[in-house]
Amino acid sequence: MVFASDSFLFLFLPVFLIVYALTPGMARNLAILAFSWLFYAWWRADFLPLIVSIAIWSWATGLWISRAEGRARGWALFVGIVWPLASLVWFKYANMLVHSTEVLTASVWGWPDVLLPIGLSFFVFGAISYSTDVFRGTVKAEPSFVNYATYQSMFGHLVAGPVVRYEWVAQRLKERTFHRAEFMFGVERFMLGFAQKVLIADTLAPLVDAGYAIAHPTTADVVLAVTGYTLQLYFDFSGYSAMAIGLGLMVGLKFPENFDNPYLSTSLSEFWRRWHISLSSWLRDYLYISLGGNRGSTTRVSTNLLITMGLGGLWHGASWTFLIWGLWHGFGLMVGRVWKNLRLPGTGAFAGHILTLAFVMVGWALFRAQSWAEAGVIFSGLAGTNGVALSPAMGAAIRPVEIATIVLGIGLVYLPKVMRIDPSAPNPGHWLRAWAALPLFLFAVLVLQGRMVVPFLYFQF
Repeated sequence: MVFASDSFLFLFLPVFLIVYALTPGMARNLAILAFSWLFYAWWRADFLPLIVSIAIWSWATGLWISRAEGRARGWALFVGIVWPLASLVWFKYANMLVHSTEVLTASVWGWPDVLLPIGLSFFVFGAISYSTDVFRGTVKAEPSFVNYATYQSMFGHLVAGPVVRYEWVAQRLKERTFHRAEFMFGVERFMLGFAQKVLIADTLAPLVDAGYAIAHPTTADVVLAVTGYTLQLYFDFSGYSAMAIGLGLMVGLKFPENFDNPYLSTSLSEFWRRWHISLSSWLRDYLYISLGGNRGSTTRVSTNLLITMGLGGLWHGASWTFLIWGLWHGFGLMVGRVWKNLRLPGTGAFAGHILTLAFVMVGWALFRAQSWAEAGVIFSGLAGTNGVALSPAMGAAIRPVEIATIVLGIGLVYLPKVMRIDPSAPNPGHWLRAWAALPLFLFAVLVLQGRMVVPFLYFQF
């Protein structure tokens, strides 16, 4: 089940909100938990025990970590993260490791591919951050399994983030009151995120698929396909994040903002402070700093950056192309840091913005590729080996509605810069956004009826 589907909009969500409203305050976390497990089982009931087992394991070992002392505390942390991490490695990376070994050894093992449970990466990162925070003393271990499992499993962020840390919701898990204004703001965020997903991201999906399916694309084909994907990925994932934040607000839980107009960035480091904020901050706090962070020589810091971004790339998918994508960004961050440390001349805001956006889009070209062969075709086309002008195949694939959507998407990317809009703040002055939410949502629902449901792109990660 996905948020942008009739089954969620007209069955699951209304029933959940009614049951939640009728449930006494002390039992509302239990209601969220029950519906969250139902939500997950709707996809694959046979994977629900895995999710539940990780929640039980992390909750129980969290209590152990909080009570342990000395070296035993470190062992408790190790045990706490080993099962979630082992689950992630097995389900996400076993296929990649086996198939890579087959290629290197020129052999065929007859390996039955392991199916990746949706949302496992987000779930495991939440479990690891909780165990680590309890170990560091940042948070106290949660004595109630229902409260902890609600934090881990809440369907709003269960399958595609944001990567929610326990400390962000700990207080409201224990006590929260209903606020009409907060609930309505949550409804607004959900509706606008839904519109982003259906009207922009899903509209561009066929164009992107067509561009990547061309056997010999031209430069114009690749630029158009990558531009479409740059917008599709952003509005798909930021739309999902807005919907997740809205669902959280409807039940009194505040999830972090996950995007802050990243395509307006003037440097790569700024981009990563604005893009998928919950993941980039997780990688910084639990991996980069643990490796040494900014401490040490330039070589050491550069190595830390490359390791962090390389593993961040692999987190997105079990493919060597994702590793190279992560290293591409790690290299860019490394160069930017060295450039700054040497006090070399800056590029200026406008040039910095153009260079950053171009760098990011080249990375997206690789990110979208399904294999090395497809990546090679895309970059060969970008280099102009098949010509520069739009090919007949791409010309036949693109429709006026997709051109209009690209123009609209670009306009919305730069709109916050022009109007200084902060979408995370329920400011009464943002009357245009509030009035626009309902008709946009209804129009998106109408459009959805004529399409197949398109899964969120980050479900695969």
